[in-house]
Parts: sequence; structure tokens; C-alpha cells
Amino acid sequence: MKRRAFLSYLHICTFAFLLCLLNYCVLAEEFKAVENENVFRQRYKTVSEGIKTLEADFVQEKEITLLTNKLSSTGQMLFRNDNCLKIEYFKPNAFIFAMRNGKITIKDGERAASSMIVKNNRLFEQISQITIYAINGKIFDSKDFGSTILENESSYLIVLVPKSKELKKYYKKFDLYINKVTFIIEKTIMKETSGDETVMYFENIRTNNTITDEAFLVD
Repeated sequence: MKRRAFLSYLHICTFAFLLCLLNYCVLAEEFKAVENENVFRQRYKTVSEGIKTLEADFVQEKEITLLTNKLSSTGQMLFRNDNCLKIEYFKPNAFIFAMRNGKITIKDGERAASSMIVKNNRLFEQISQITIYAINGKIFDSKDFGSTILENESSYLIVLVPKSKELKKYYKKFDLYINKVTFIIEKTIMKETSGDETVMYFENIRTNNTITDEAFLVD
């Protein structure tokens, strides 16, 4: 009886493993090449050009190869189509990254804010442009990336592979997940050459509300 029970248990475990493997294969094949890339690009550009401002809450999960647990953060992102961007982390630690008038300002907790001219730091410039171009629809105009467009039933996936030396040194690729109804980014995945991975989920997305200059100031 013990042997029969053990064999039954083994069969159940084997079936469960095969089922998980099958589900993994289905998920792995979930995205496929977009049917008409030109139609997507045009629609994406048209919708993006209509976004004058964007506000969104976000949850960020960072997976570091040397750590077993993911690091989770929450915050808010502000965008205005005159190249103004602000990413503010609230928890677990306060941190602000803001760009306005060609200048980047960073504030870490209670430390004094520090600023730099965007063009003086090529890497910062490229990273900032990824977010801005992804919102304003100019991501395909950038010469810093090669791109592939995929889709499934609910989302488009733009896979960006760095071409520039600065980005290739630190990043393998960027994945941008776009809602098929709104054509607005809902999730990004940034994969680093170190093996680390950062995922950002955007929630409560609001567009075309008034955002003043003061909103982008960092004290």
C-alpha cells in the first residue's frame, strides 16, 4: 500500500510538473510579431502626440542578482510635452529625479538637491529620453536603439535594444508594454548587463490635466 501510494503521489507530481511546463510554454509564446507594424506606429504616434501631460502612480520592483528578495518602491511620475519629466519615489525612501529646461535635478532624501546639464551626461540624457520618447511617440526616431514590436490580445510590446556604447555598457534591453485600447504604457522592464532587472507598473494614469512649472521644481 505504501508503494502504491508513493507511485500515485509521484504520478500527481509528474502531472503537476508537466502542467506547469505547458503553462510556461504557452506564456512564453504569448507575444507574437505585430500584424501590421506601420499601422501600429502611426496609431501610436497619433495617440501620443495628443498627450500634452501625463500623471501616473507607479510601483517599482527591482531584482538584484546578489539579493534573494525583490526591492519594492512606490511613487509618482509627471510628464509634460515640453520635455519636462519628474519621477518621485515616496516609499521606502524619498528620492526625486526631475528634468526641465535641459537640466536634471536629483534629490536623495534630506540631502541637498544637485543639478547637471543634460547634454553634459550622455547616459542620463539617453535614459531620460527613453521615458519621454515612449510617452510622446518619438521612440522609433531614436538612433540609440533597435526595436521590435510584438503583440498579444491585450498589449503591444516594444523591445528596445541599445545601440550606443554608453547604454550597451549597462543595459541589455528595455521592454515597453502598451495597452491596446489606450495606447499608453502600463509597464516597463529594464534589464541590465549585470543581471539586475527593474520593473515599473503604472497605475491611475491621467492625461491632459494642467501641470504647472512649480510641479517640476525640486527644493
